[in-house]
Amino acid sequence: MRKVESDAMRFTLSRLFRRNRLTDPQQAVLAALLEGWTLKSHRTLDGQKAYRLHGLNGEIIDVADGVVDGLAAAKLLQSNQKFPAATYLLTQKGHSLATRFRESAKE
Repeated sequence: MRKVESDAMRFTLSRLFRRNRLTDPQQAVLAALLEGWTLKSHRTLDGQKAYRLHGLNGEIIDVADGVVDGLAAAKLLQSNQKFPAATYLLTQKGHSLATRFRESAKE
C-alpha cells in the first residue's frame, strides 16, 4: 500500500511541475525553506503585507507577493495565520517537490 501512495505522490508532483512550471523565484523559495530559512509575511498596522525570507545567519530577503501566492495556491506552502507576522511552512507536497529540485540540481 505504501508504494502505491508513493507512486501517486510522484505522479502528482510530476504533473504539477509540467502544468504549472514553477518559476525560478518559486523554486528558490522552496529550496531556501528546505535549507532551514523561514518565510514570513509581515503586516503593518495599515494592512500592507510584505513577504520576507529570514536566513539562519540573520539575512533577510524580500519575496514578491506573486511568488508566495503561487506557492500557496499550489498547496506547497501553508501559513500559521499569526498577526502581525505569519510564518509559512512547506507542506508535504512542497517538501517533496523541493527535495526533487535539489536532487535534480545535483545531477
